[in-house]
Amino acid sequence: MRIKVTALFVLVILGNSYTAASCLASDGPWDTAHLFQTPVWEKTEAAARPGMTGLLYDAIPVRGKRVQVFAYYNAPEGTAPDGGWPAVVCVHGGGGTAFDTWVKKWNDHGFAAISMDLEGHYPKEAGSRMEHPGLSRLGIFANYQDPLEEQWYFHAVAQAIQAHSLIRSFPEVNADKIGITGISWGGTLTSTIMGLDSRFKFAIPVYGCGFLPDSDGNQGLAIKPGPYSDFVNKYYDGSAYFANVTTPTLWVNGTNDTHFPMPSTQRSAQTISGPATLRFELRMKHGHGAGWRPPEIYAFADSIVNDGLPLATLAQAQIVGDQVKVIFSSASKVTQAELLYTRDTGLWPQRKWETAPAMMVDSLLSATVPVGASVVFFNLTDERDLMVSSEFIEIQ
Repeated sequence: MRIKVTALFVLVILGNSYTAASCLASDGPWDTAHLFQTPVWEKTEAAARPGMTGLLYDAIPVRGKRVQVFAYYNAPEGTAPDGGWPAVVCVHGGGGTAFDTWVKKWNDHGFAAISMDLEGHYPKEAGSRMEHPGLSRLGIFANYQDPLEEQWYFHAVAQAIQAHSLIRSFPEVNADKIGITGISWGGTLTSTIMGLDSRFKFAIPVYGCGFLPDSDGNQGLAIKPGPYSDFVNKYYDGSAYFANVTTPTLWVNGTNDTHFPMPSTQRSAQTISGPATLRFELRMKHGHGAGWRPPEIYAFADSIVNDGLPLATLAQAQIVGDQVKVIFSSASKVTQAELLYTRDTGLWPQRKWETAPAMMVDSLLSATVPVGASVVFFNLTDERDLMVSSEFIEIQ
C-alpha cells in the first residue's frame, strides 16, 4: 500500500545550528524537541522494490552539509482499521541497510513499517552511496574522542527518532500505536532510543542491549575501562536512559551470542521501569534474518497495540533445596517447558548449554537442578508455539 500523502512536510533547518552539547539533560545530548518534528521528506525511485515506497528524509547536517536518509515504507493491503494501522520502526544492525523484506514481514502481521539505512547508502543491491550521505560506523564507538556531532551513533539515534516522527505523520498510521525494534547494533540503538522517545508504545531489542561496557562479548571487550567506557556509559549505552522507560519491552537473545552476552540482556530487562519479557533461545544464530524471524516479536507487538493474546509471563525463579521453581501465567495453553542449564563458567558466549525436562503442575514449573550446574533458567512454550524465558539464576 502506497503512502496516501502527496504534499511535502517542511521543517526548516538553519545551517548546522543543531548543537549536541547544549542539549544535555534527561534526553542526553539530543535535542528531542527538534527530532520530534516531522522532517523534510520526499519520495524516490532509487532502489525501487515492488510494493514499497522509497523515501528520503532530511537528518541533522554533518559539518554543515545536508544529510538525507533513505528508507522503505509500506502499510498492509486493505482498509486501515479505525484510527489507522499500528506501525513499527525497524533499526538495522552492522552490515545492514533498509530492508524491504523486514517491512513486508511486519505488513504481513498487520503493521505499517519503515526501515531506513543509517550509514548513508541505498540498499546494497543498488550499489551506490547516496547523494547526501551521513556518517558510517567506525568500529565499536572507536571515534568516541571526536565531537559528538561527528560520531555515527549520535546521528543514528537521531535518524531513527526522525523516522518515527515521519511515519507517525502519515494519515493511514495510528500515531498512538507505534513501536520500535532493532537487531544487533540496531538492538543497541533501540535500547538507547526507548529511553529518549516516550512516544513509542513498545520496544523489541534483538541481541543488542545496554550494559555493554565490562560485558564479556565482543562489544564489551572492545570498550576499554577508563575514558572509553566512561564516555559510552554517559552518552550512548541504553542504561543511561533506562529509568525513563515505562513502555513494555521484549528482549530477544541467544544463549551464546558472541556480541551481546546474556547478563547484559537480563540486566537491561531488570533495570527499565516498565514491564519486560525475556526470550533466550538455545544457541540462537546472529543475523538480520534470524533476528526478525521469531514469531514472539509480532505476537508481543500485537498484544500491546491490538489487544492480542499476551505472551506468557514468568515470576522470578527460586532454588529450594535441589529444585528450581517458578510461577507462570499464560493466556494460552502451555505445551512445553524445559530447564536450560550450563555447568561452565568463564566467558558467557563460550559456555555449553544443555536442556532437562521440567514438571508443570497448575501454574508452577519445577525441575531438579543438574549436578554441577552454574546457571539455570526455564523456557516455556504455549500452544501457539510462542516461547518465553525466566530470568536465569547463577548458582553459587
